[in-house]
Amino acid sequence: MNKKLIVAISFSMLVVLMSGSLAYGAVEGENMKVAATDIKLGGLFPLTGTLAGGGVEREAAFRIAIEEINADSTLLPDHTLVPLIKDTGTDPATGAQVAGEVISDGAVGIVGAASSSVSIAIASGPAKTSKVPQISYSSTNADLSDKDTYPYFLRVVPPDSVQGVALANIADEMGWGQVATLASSDDYGAGGIGNFETAAGDLGIDILASEKFTQGATDIKTQLQNIKDSGAKIIVLNVIVGDAITVFSQAGDLALTSENGYHWVGTDGSTQAAVFENSTTVKTNMQGMIGTAPNRGSGDVFEAFLDIWEDKDPADYAGAGDRTPNTYATFAYDAVYTFAHAFAAMIEAGTDYTDGDALLAELYNTDFTGATGPLTFDENGDRLGVYDVLNLQGDVFEIVGTWDLTNGLNLVEDIFWDGVSVTDTPGDGGSILPGFGFYMAFIALIAVPILRRRK
Repeated sequence: MNKKLIVAISFSMLVVLMSGSLAYGAVEGENMKVAATDIKLGGLFPLTGTLAGGGVEREAAFRIAIEEINADSTLLPDHTLVPLIKDTGTDPATGAQVAGEVISDGAVGIVGAASSSVSIAIASGPAKTSKVPQISYSSTNADLSDKDTYPYFLRVVPPDSVQGVALANIADEMGWGQVATLASSDDYGAGGIGNFETAAGDLGIDILASEKFTQGATDIKTQLQNIKDSGAKIIVLNVIVGDAITVFSQAGDLALTSENGYHWVGTDGSTQAAVFENSTTVKTNMQGMIGTAPNRGSGDVFEAFLDIWEDKDPADYAGAGDRTPNTYATFAYDAVYTFAHAFAAMIEAGTDYTDGDALLAELYNTDFTGATGPLTFDENGDRLGVYDVLNLQGDVFEIVGTWDLTNGLNLVEDIFWDGVSVTDTPGDGGSILPGFGFYMAFIALIAVPILRRRK
């Protein structure tokens, strides 16, 4: 064998030996490089079903976050996040099934689900049994705060127990002493409206009618007629997007619109453009609606996310290409970063991130600023945030103020009660509260928060 061949073989063997040593971390030293390690992260989204309209955008934001983190040379430099994405179909049984599938495939954490009923099925089933932490981006049912029943569940949105108080306080600030409520009978709908009714009762607000229907129902005219017969002029709604479309498709048939003296107040499930974007009739019937939604973001990180979202091709990232992502897209984005920060801290400390209990403990230590603002969890895995107060004006839900537990209602813009012009705040029985037009004009002139208490 000639010398050149011997040298070539020796060099090849040396490369193989060095590659093996690096791959298994056998080389010691401060500057040692190890091969990237995959960290599998489940992503559960309603890509079909009644929440599909917003679900596809949340899934897109999830993928964007993973792509960013994998391209970041500082957060998880020697590890790669691997997404395991499944469609829950907005169905609890399907959600539990696909959660079990991603766990079997090696997911050490789950981002999702969207609806509370699906998250409950996962949090009480496969996530709990397998001790896999779960972070929801939009499940707000107050029952999920129970850590005895749902020990591995956290959420980057505030619970309905807070939103119910927010809506009751807004109704109180507006001087509404009588309202009707309408909700779906699932965990999200019934749970959230129950929180509102309790808080409203504590403030002396009378519930003239409390109507519920099965999620996904196609005919709710009986419930709408009962509300009309009650004499209530203010209707508080707590449903998901698909059911909101049904509500407002049929509300016009019974003249339950602002044009006829009725005013709708909605939770985050209905204060979304996804409700009316495919129907002029629905949009017309919703005009003037006000409601709440968790503050979807502010600050430099939020603006950076919007820049990225606007630059993405909507053919690859559903809903992208503009600066108006779905309300919960930024929350899905931050849920991924929450896991990433926890993984990074555990890797630096030499802790096993595949240990569900250890990962859960680290998630509770979360403290960073994401697209949705400062992010931390309380002892129940809940995030107590700020709500935007929204008003449907034409084609857009405009932010007209904010509400939080500390400061109450802060109005900073005009409310268009009929969707077209600024009017006095509607009374709960057709009466008009004197002076509100002056207050709104005053707000418009000096743009400061004004708090008014019902006398």
